[in-house]
Amino acid sequence: MSQDVESIYNQYLSNLKQAMPNVDPNLAHRIMYLERRIADEMVSEPHVNAIIEYKSGVELDKKINGLREKYSLEVEHADKQNALHIMSNMKINKIREISLDRDIIQISGKADPAMSE
Repeated sequence: MSQDVESIYNQYLSNLKQAMPNVDPNLAHRIMYLERRIADEMVSEPHVNAIIEYKSGVELDKKINGLREKYSLEVEHADKQNALHIMSNMKINKIREISLDRDIIQISGKADPAMSE
C-alpha cells in the first residue's frame, strides 16, 4: 500500500511539472497547500520568496520593472547571476502567469503562511 501512495505522489508532482515546466513542483505544491489551509483566515494568500532564473543575456532591469509594474512584487537582483529574487503574497495563478515568460529557466523558492496586516 505504501508503494501505491508513493506512486500517486510522484504522479502528482509529475503532473505539476507538466502544467508548469519551469516552476519547481515542490514550490507549486506548497503554495496550493497553503492557499487551502489559510482560506478561512484573514490572509488568503501565502507569502512567497522565490528566485527566478533567466536565460543568459536577458536584461534583468527590464524584467524587474515589468514584474513590479504588472504584479506589484518586491523584486531585487539575486545572488546568482541572471536571477531575480521576488517577494510577495500570491496564489499559484500569479506564479503560473509569471512562469509563462519564455526567458525564464526556473522559478524556485519557498512559501509560508502570510502574516495578517
